Amino acid sequence: MILMLRMTRAAIVVCVLGVAPASAQPPAASTALGAVARIYQDFAAEAVIDTPELSVLDLFGRPKAAMARYLDDPLVALVLADRECSRRTQGVCALDFSPIWDAQDPVGATVKMSAGKDAGRVLAEIRYPQNVVRRLTFVMRRSAAGWRVHDIEYDSHTSLVTMLKGKAKR
Repeated sequence: MILMLRMTRAAIVVCVLGVAPASAQPPAASTALGAVARIYQDFAAEAVIDTPELSVLDLFGRPKAAMARYLDDPLVALVLADRECSRRTQGVCALDFSPIWDAQDPVGATVKMSAGKDAGRVLAEIRYPQNVVRRLTFVMRRSAAGWRVHDIEYDSHTSLVTMLKGKAKR
């Protein structure tokens, strides 16, 4: 999917120039920053489309193979265990928000990314219209298939892996 996004405080404009199948493999990123940028490029619709029936499925709600394009194997296993916990308990276990946005509703969010001090860390600053700012650190691991998310650290609560390890065992 090729999207041109123009986001200002006053308006969000989306021009869809072309559409690729949702199952299309994203190009391999040569840097951790490039891999995180690809995640936000592929899932920006979560923040710009405010019509639920037209929005895209969250990365963490996708099938195992789709998640494996962005997440490392241990993180995929933890997400799948959380899903199983939710199925078993008929309720929410750890994931009741979109981890890449650190929010339940990312509409109107913008993201600014930068490389961390080491090659495997990427900083993301998420800004919401109400002047709310969230700071995330993507902990990346290089695999044979390219850079993958190993964990996400948040400025206001425990990391994604810590949350998933603690709740998925219920």
